[in-house]
Amino acid sequence: WMMDGYAILAACAGGDGWLEAVRTWTELERAYGFKTSSKPLPTDGRHPALHEWTKCGRRVDKAPVFKLEEFQSAWWVWWSAMSPEWRVKDGQGRPVAGKQGPWGALVHPGANGLLMVLLALAWWRGKEGAPSPGWLAAVKDMGWV
Repeated sequence: WMMDGYAILAACAGGDGWLEAVRTWTELERAYGFKTSSKPLPTDGRHPALHEWTKCGRRVDKAPVFKLEEFQSAWWVWWSAMSPEWRVKDGQGRPVAGKQGPWGALVHPGANGLLMVLLALAWWRGKEGAPSPGWLAAVKDMGWV
């Protein structure tokens, strides 16, 4: 899962912030010993296309079908819902960097963890002609975490 996931993420044309987020994720997985948590990330707010993708074998080389605007909105709802309660939200309900606390809600290594969030960002980016401000903000927040 790690090699396949990394190959897809590294191929995403997202710029330096994206590559830094992927590098940080790789280091995190290494620290966890490349183990997969038996417990997946929370699914509250997750776009239905991600559920369909998991049901169809989780092929990292095959992005699910989705409408971009709906997917973008759902990604932020999902990300906000799984973020720790201590994270302050902005006027749009998106987490804001700055405050520190325990990350327990996001400690899910492996194929069921942050790889899913990063793959969703890679698929979002793949639908755009150029990185949108919303996508760049999502990558920046993932990198901060």
